[in-house]
Amino acid sequence: MGSSTQFSDPESRAFLQKRVAAFGAVGALIGSIATIGRLLIAGAFGGLPAEFGRIDFVFQLVAILPGLAMWLICRRGELPARTVMAVETVGILATAALYVAMGMHIPTEFGADTITAFVLAFVLLARAVYVPSTVRHTVMLGLAMGIPLVIAMYFHYLDSKLLYDWQELGWDVPAEPKKVIAGVSASVTTMWWTLTVGLAALATRVIHGLRQEVRDIKSLGQYTLERKLGEGGMGVVFQATHGMLKRPTAIKLLRPEQVSLDAQARFRREVQLIAKLTHPHTVRIHDYGKTPDGVFYYAMELLEGATVREIVETCGPQPAARVVRILRDAALALNEAHSIDLIHRDIKPSNIMLAKQGGEYDVTKVLDFGLVKNTGTEATDRTDANIVIGTPHYLSPEAIQAPGKVCAQSDLYALGAVGYYLLAGRHIFDGDTIMEVCLHHLQSTPPAISEVRGEPIPMELETLVMACLEKNPEDRPASGRALARALDRVPMSRWTLEDAEQWWEEHAGHLAQHHEPLRGHDTTVAVDLSAP
Repeated sequence: MGSSTQFSDPESRAFLQKRVAAFGAVGALIGSIATIGRLLIAGAFGGLPAEFGRIDFVFQLVAILPGLAMWLICRRGELPARTVMAVETVGILATAALYVAMGMHIPTEFGADTITAFVLAFVLLARAVYVPSTVRHTVMLGLAMGIPLVIAMYFHYLDSKLLYDWQELGWDVPAEPKKVIAGVSASVTTMWWTLTVGLAALATRVIHGLRQEVRDIKSLGQYTLERKLGEGGMGVVFQATHGMLKRPTAIKLLRPEQVSLDAQARFRREVQLIAKLTHPHTVRIHDYGKTPDGVFYYAMELLEGATVREIVETCGPQPAARVVRILRDAALALNEAHSIDLIHRDIKPSNIMLAKQGGEYDVTKVLDFGLVKNTGTEATDRTDANIVIGTPHYLSPEAIQAPGKVCAQSDLYALGAVGYYLLAGRHIFDGDTIMEVCLHHLQSTPPAISEVRGEPIPMELETLVMACLEKNPEDRPASGRALARALDRVPMSRWTLEDAEQWWEEHAGHLAQHHEPLRGHDTTVAVDLSAP
């Protein structure tokens, strides 16, 4: 187990105590099962009464107690790491001593050395699986168990009755056969126990190494990862806490399978580009870094709320006034990105969130710039012009036909599709395949929102959403700001702070239970049109 400094933090100490308790319980259970099995076998052959009088049976029965004691001591309360380590060490050595004493009273002709070594090997290997430790400590513990075993078996076999059997095998037994038999038995036991300790040390190294890797990846610089929140186009997002500030944070990690030079460059570019954005309706970046193990990450504000997708799937079509508010705020956030030549390319319901922030409900936040494209004169993005990338239900016609020519209006098309989804409670187009959905974007006219919704909405709002969904980018609003201004002019009552607060009071409970995975074509895809 090594130094107790390994388990200085509360989480590691608690894990150690839990695993030692589990090891003790398993050891006691297996010992009990083996004892019951021995009695059943003895009973089947008429030897049950004699078993209770055998000294080796008594030692086998008592050997259950150290494991039971480990479990009882470690299952309650919070013990210091040193105490847990002492309990585990004393418990396993006491168990080993009792099983060696058992072996000393098993007749040699029944294979006392083999039975005893097997039992101790089982104990040591079980410990390597259950108890976090170091290779050095496992080896030391193995020696502490093995040396008494070898010595005990040597003296036990000095009184061996196996001379005749050895001669039958062709062994040249000298004048003092008992010492030869004892020496050979001890040598064989030493060989097998050495292999057992080596295997236990290897198991410890592998299992302890995996635990250490998990612990290391839970700590990124000054951040401690707590739970997985979701996955984006290029990474996995975790909830985390800053070590010094104790500030809840969202951490996005580059997927391990994507750690290529190109992926690293894209990930670095993503965070550098997002860091330029300061609009209140764009997710804020706090920090960026790389661990000593080469894991890239960036920290952003942790938002409390729900995505548009979760809201619609749980609660259905949304009030028109609320949709106007969401689209307006998202359009302004996109306008800032477009003003510095950044195209989001993956606007969809799961990338727009309604958060509670600063005591205010329904704060719109545009998320996940993992597919951001820089279209400026100093652009370094060299995404292949033949690769369609994005989410099928929210791809603009030009993103399908000419991916290299996506522009600000491509994001507005996707935002219009989000507006349609909010108002109608369904995607603009459905299809059995990605190709079918894409063909609808290229050729089909979206059904009227009022008809799909089953009730009228302000004509000006439906006209604006449909304008965003025009096939030709030039027929869409000129910019995010222009769209926001047009939404401000829609003649209708506004979505107030009181409306938002009341809505969340009514629906927060249902949203808290909504954790369904992305379905159908809501996931981001990349399709190479030049592939044969």
